[in-house]
Parts: sequence; C-alpha cells; structure tokens
Amino acid sequence: MINRILEIVVYLIDFFREKREQFTNIDELSISLQEKGYTETEISSAYSWLLERYENAPENYFSKFPEFSVSARILTDSERHHFTVEAQGFLIKLLSFALIDNEQFEMIVDRASLLSGYQIDVEQVKVFASTVIFKDLDEIDRLSVFESNADQSNLIN
Repeated sequence: MINRILEIVVYLIDFFREKREQFTNIDELSISLQEKGYTETEISSAYSWLLERYENAPENYFSKFPEFSVSARILTDSERHHFTVEAQGFLIKLLSFALIDNEQFEMIVDRASLLSGYQIDVEQVKVFASTVIFKDLDEIDRLSVFESNADQSNLIN
C-alpha cells in the first residue's frame, strides 16, 4: 500500500536529518524497518523512490541547513477543524521535508475539506498525501507497490 511507503520515506528523511552521524549501515536500517512490520518490498520501494527522486539534489533533503523551510503555511481555523492534531503535524512535516510543495499541500487540504462532516486523522492524511506524492501510476508500478498486504503499519510519523 502506498501510504506505508510514504511512512517509510518520511521515516528515512527524518532519520537522516537527525541521526546522519550515527548512520553506519543501510542493512541495519532495513532490519529496523522490518521489525516495525514493513515488508522488504515496501522498504525497497521507498528506497528506490527516494533515490530516484532526489538523485540530482540530495542536499535539499538531507543537509543540516536549512532543516526547515523559512516560512510555513499555517492552517486557518476552519481548515484545522478538518484535521486531528496528529494529522496537522504530519501534513506540516511533509511540507517541511519538501515531500510536498505548497500546491500539493493545498490539494490535500482541499480534498479533506470535501469531507466536511468528518475530521481527518493521520492515516487518512497519509492516503491523501500518497495519492498526491505518488501520482504517477507508472512510477508506482515500477516500484512494485501493488502487493496485497493486509498488515497494518506501525506508525512512524
């Protein structure tokens, strides 16, 4: 499921930003992800997507400076009403990690507002964000993410 791959991508970016100096072996990181319940296919797909996307500009995503964007989009009161606090935090994290841009942020917020009677939780934000981030179905196909897997992820956001 593509939202599980998004969880791994966010985890990897977070890990490399915060613990880059402690990183010694990619296999250890993969084992850690498997222990959290992710499959080898999901982990491999996340690595592949991340490497393919950021191959030409790694300094934008893994450097220490700037760790966060200079300005941040703030949700209005009515927009905050649509999201749980955890969902708001995850959405801001995606924006600050440059996994989504301002336009994609707005798309996700707009989609959530269409479900006006419901408050969107972090899992639903992952689904919305995954459809925006992994919008190219050929890209998803190449990454082998269409496997039937009913396992629930351990949240790592």
